Amino acid sequence: MSSEPTSPQQIFSALFTVPERSMRTHLLVEKLCELEPDEVAELLQAIIAGAAERKGNHCLLFEALDVSVLTRKAGNSFMSDVYVSAQHSGFEELVRLLSRPDSSRVFNNVGESSADEIPSGVRVAMAKSGNRDQLTRMFSDTNLQVIRTLLKNPALIESDVLKLSSKRPAAADVQREVFHSRKWSVRYAVKKALVLNPYTPTDIGMKIVHTLMVQDLRHVVQSRDLHVWIREAARQRLEGC
Repeated sequence: MSSEPTSPQQIFSALFTVPERSMRTHLLVEKLCELEPDEVAELLQAIIAGAAERKGNHCLLFEALDVSVLTRKAGNSFMSDVYVSAQHSGFEELVRLLSRPDSSRVFNNVGESSADEIPSGVRVAMAKSGNRDQLTRMFSDTNLQVIRTLLKNPALIESDVLKLSSKRPAAADVQREVFHSRKWSVRYAVKKALVLNPYTPTDIGMKIVHTLMVQDLRHVVQSRDLHVWIREAARQRLEGC
C-alpha cells in the first residue's frame, strides 16, 4: 500500500476524466489498491451515496466498479478486511455488493447449446455478418466471443439488443457482456431490460437501479421475480426522490 495518502477528491478527479467504463474500472481498481481497507470501504460508500443522489459522475463510477476485478487485483484477504470494515460502518448496500450475490434465477445451459454443433469460429463469423437471419440465431449463443462480436456488429439495432437483454432464461455472462458494451450499455431501454430480467447478475441490477426513472423504480420494487436486494435498492431510491 502507498505511504502517501490520496484523498477521495483526488481519486474522483482522476476517474471523472476517463471516457470509457473499462478504463475507469481498471483505474479505480489501481487507486483502491493504494488504500487501506477502511479507506476503500469509505470511498466505495461515497461512490454509492453519490449515485443514490443521482450525481452523474458518481453513477458512472458505480457502474465501473467491478468487485471481481478488484478482488483479483487486491486479493481475498484484503477484500475480506474491506467487507468487515463496511459491516462495522453500517454500509449496508456496499456489504451486499461485496458479497457478490447470485442472480434471482440462474440459467443452467447443460444440454441446451445446439449452437455448439457449429464451430465457434464459424459462429463468430456469422455474428459479424449483415444477414438478419444469422444475427437472430446468435441471440441464443452463450459463447462470449460470439456475443462480443455480435454486440459490435453495426447491423445490430436497439430492438435486437432489447431482445437479447430480455431473454429468459439467460446466461449471466451474456448479460454482463451487454452491460459492458460501450455502445449499448448507455441506452436507457437496454438498462431497463437488464435490470428487470431476473437472470441478470444481482450486482449489475443494483448498479442500474441508481439510473432509473421513478416509474421504473416502482416497477422494480413491485417485481417479485427480482432479487430482494435489487428491490430494496429501488425502494431506497424512491424514498430519496
